[in-house]
Formats: sequence, C-alpha cells, structure tokens
Amino acid sequence: MITRLGIAGTATARDEVLSRLRGSGRILVIALPVARLLAGLVALGAVAAAGIGGYWLAAGTEAVERLWVPSAETAPADAVVDMPELVVNLRRDTPSRFLKIGLSLTVANRDRQTLERAMPQLTDSLQEFLRNLDQDDLEGSAGLYRLRSEIRRRFNLILSDPAGRRDVVTDVLLRSLLTQ
Repeated sequence: MITRLGIAGTATARDEVLSRLRGSGRILVIALPVARLLAGLVALGAVAAAGIGGYWLAAGTEAVERLWVPSAETAPADAVVDMPELVVNLRRDTPSRFLKIGLSLTVANRDRQTLERAMPQLTDSLQEFLRNLDQDDLEGSAGLYRLRSEIRRRFNLILSDPAGRRDVVTDVLLRSLLTQ
C-alpha cells in the first residue's frame, strides 16, 4: 500500500490502520498481551506450588518450615581464632629463603575450644607443610588460593572426629605473608 503512492498514500494507509484500531481491534491489541501475561503468572505460580509440594513430600513438614525461618536465627556467628605468626625456611633450591606467615582460622563457636586445644598440633603440621614449599608455590592469586585450601584441608584432617563428616575450620584467612 505504501509503495508508489507517495505522501498521500502514506496518510491514507495510516488512516486505515487507525480506523481498524478504533473498533474491536483495539480490544485485541490490549487484551491479548494482558491475557498472555496472566497465563504466564498462573503457570509460574503452578510451577512454584509444585516445587514446594514436592519438597514437602520428600523432606517433610519441618524442612518446609525451615525454609521460611531467617538464616540469622539458625546459624550462630562464626568465631575467628588467630594463630601465632610463623617464620620458616623454605626449600633450599628457592631464591627466597624465609617465609613469614600469619593466619586466622574461622570456626563455629561450638568448635572453638577444640581448635584451641589442638593448636600445638596445628602449628606443627603447618610448619612441616610450609617448609616443603618453594617460591613458585606462592605465586599469584592461584598460589595463595591453593595454599589456603591445603592448610584448611590439613587442619580439618587433624580436627575432625572419625564419626563426624563436617569441617571444623570453615575458612583460612591470611593476615600477613612475607617471603624474603
């Protein structure tokens, strides 16, 4: 319609489209998107209800009730325990000869005394591990991540009881790290 008619043809085409929208076409232009939106909201509500119902059948009433309890009430704050700073010799074949490190350990409040009782074993294990490192093991953020992960793994092996499967040390924080 709009091709070859020029400016007058454009005006008549526009008037024709507007006249269609003034009648029953206007209702369809508004009603169909609103109907689709409502159908989508109903479907989303049905999926959410089915998910919660399935979880309720699988886990039980208490588990569903715990979904709505704020997490600050269920989990007490963690405690941070500082370890003494250590200065150790690195392996002989590295350009850096010494490593000074200060660590803080994050544990649950109920495990704080267990950690403090085991502090001599943890310090000994940490010294043994650090003496086998070289400077390349500490390079970059990936090296520091591996160092923290390995220390956490070793400490949890020392602190865990044979029956329990949970980690006592939840995080290892580096307070200071210096190689020379």
